[in-house]
Amino acid sequence: MDPDTARQQIRDKIVALAEAIGNEADGLGDDAFIPQLDILDSAATMELIMWLEQTYRISIPDDDLTIENFGTINLIIGYVTKNA
Repeated sequence: MDPDTARQQIRDKIVALAEAIGNEADGLGDDAFIPQLDILDSAATMELIMWLEQTYRISIPDDDLTIENFGTINLIIGYVTKNA
């Protein structure tokens, strides 16, 4: 897995999910704290997690669903890279 490609794919997915519920997420930075931006609701967040599992063929245990693992794009990349 190429981290730069994955980073862009993840950013694109987050932006698409945000826009689908009427939120603006263009210009989302790699270190932007996603929960603080309030661009995804709980359903969109779960859709993102399911998409990550399917796209990168990983299983994400409930215990790993933390801000430390999924709070920013860079944290998501780190988690996916470590677990893919």
